[in-house]
Amino acid sequence: MLIFIVSASLSLFAQISTKEMEKNVRQIYKDLLKETDKNKDGKISKAEYLAIYKDKKYAEENFKKWDGNKDGYLTEEEYVKAVMDMGKKK
Repeated sequence: MLIFIVSASLSLFAQISTKEMEKNVRQIYKDLLKETDKNKDGKISKAEYLAIYKDKKYAEENFKKWDGNKDGYLTEEEYVKAVMDMGKKK
């Protein structure tokens, strides 16, 4: 019984931790959007994204990986997925 309680507690902690992380990542995207979304369309274009990096090659590689549907824009959902997936790989 004790093992079940410990397992359930650890599982609950992991869920809360993941939810909190996602909440933080969403806030980071919103902050990034405020700084980069020059045309105020609610998403970050490739040009807007590249404009914030000195290392354009690095930025280009990241954008390619993160733009899930390859439409040239980085949406909140794509950003959150990319960052959360990076956390899972560690």
